[in-house]
Amino acid sequence: LNLQAVIFALLVALASCNEDDKNAQLLKLENRQNLDGAGQFQHEIEVSNGISAKAHGNVNGIQGEYFLPGEDGKPIRVTYTADATGFHPQIN
Repeated sequence: LNLQAVIFALLVALASCNEDDKNAQLLKLENRQNLDGAGQFQHEIEVSNGISAKAHGNVNGIQGEYFLPGEDGKPIRVTYTADATGFHPQIN
């Protein structure tokens, strides 16, 4: 489940890219795994073009959020949970 969250966040970031994003810089990348010996993890990524993602969870599920720049320049926030019942996003 942890690897799936990281891959999902990267795919979201890639899908949101345009020509202006080619010079975007990685500002923050944290990935902590097995924090409690039972599969607990936490990760965070931030890119200079306004894309960012945070997630935490364990083998039973994930909670997280990501931000994408909207067409008007304002960030779009998506919160989500992912567990055995699927991926459950909410656009805020």
